[in-house]
Amino acid sequence: MSEQYKIGDYKFDTYEEYLVAQEDVKKIDFITKEVDITDADVAVRLYTLIRNKEIVFRSKVGLSFSWYLTDVLAQNSQNLLEEKRKREARQEKGKKFGMAGMFCMLAAVLCLGYYGVTLWQEHLESQEYEKLQNMQNLTGHIIRETDSDDAEDSGEAESGQADGTDEGQKNHSGKSDKKKTDKKQAADKTADLKVLKKYKKLYGQNKDLAGWLSIEGTVINYPVMQTGRKNSDYYLHHDFEKKESDHGTLFLDARNDYVNRDTNLIIYGHNMRDGTMFGGLKSFMDKDYMEQHKEIVFDTIYEKARYKIVAVCLSKVNYQDDDAFRYYNFLEASGKEEFNAFLANIQQLTVFDQTIDISYGDELLTLSTCNSYIQDGRLFLIAKKE
Repeated sequence: MSEQYKIGDYKFDTYEEYLVAQEDVKKIDFITKEVDITDADVAVRLYTLIRNKEIVFRSKVGLSFSWYLTDVLAQNSQNLLEEKRKREARQEKGKKFGMAGMFCMLAAVLCLGYYGVTLWQEHLESQEYEKLQNMQNLTGHIIRETDSDDAEDSGEAESGQADGTDEGQKNHSGKSDKKKTDKKQAADKTADLKVLKKYKKLYGQNKDLAGWLSIEGTVINYPVMQTGRKNSDYYLHHDFEKKESDHGTLFLDARNDYVNRDTNLIIYGHNMRDGTMFGGLKSFMDKDYMEQHKEIVFDTIYEKARYKIVAVCLSKVNYQDDDAFRYYNFLEASGKEEFNAFLANIQQLTVFDQTIDISYGDELLTLSTCNSYIQDGRLFLIAKKE
């Protein structure tokens, strides 16, 4: 699997080297968003910070960025001299703020930004946070503080349906007459079910509410939505109030039946830079972290339930012409043989050297998001209902 640890054109032999490079990518991403590194004056100050080890890069990705700054300096040496003359002229006129002050401000922004980017982004998104807080208060779910680290440099999420919905429907549409009968019984059963008291008010605000997902000790503490198949990815780009949002909202696979429960319920979410939604799932690729946060609570609007994580896996989206395993198409096992085939496939995708402790008859929960370890990469966690 080592050849799959890749960032752009850079490949890494180990997962540890890949994580170090990811940290460098975060620093570079923040710097390039905050300042214009093609500006000669900015470039020389950044180079000075790097040379003095106030900004430290530890991978070939960071080293490449340092060399790029050197090229900028070489190409703009004349501009640097001109800027110096202008600064001296401004100082002679007695202007209150000189370039030295700008340098101090830049250094402060970089330092504060790197160590406090999550708090900064929370401030910018305070309205969304307050909305979530109100929902959590309504349901009795406790707000947890956001992790200090940024998430992956990718801000995208994925839905298996984006690639495999039609195929998945074909695979499961003709299972058996019994399945159709079960679905009809499920519709009848829904009419008799009562929404749990803690979710009644939220459900009254949005009938797409399917449940609530939380993992103790993490920022994952969100409502989970579900729409019909014709609009299956609606909540990729809409919040709970159905307003357009880059964060989107966690949502259950449109093909899933959580009343007449499928074998495997799949929840999708964006991998956000600020660590919200499913931005923190990458932390589960650290075995110690995973062991400390194995318990998942996923209540549907009708039923409370707890799960335990049994596997952390890496995969990718496979397109229609690929003859490959698609974990996001496993919703309902028609029998023991199909379940065991699924188990054998995900066993090959696990991050850790382990035997996955599930068997036919278990009820599963999958949390899925994007991951940049390869192109169209996906990270997913599998949990078993306790």
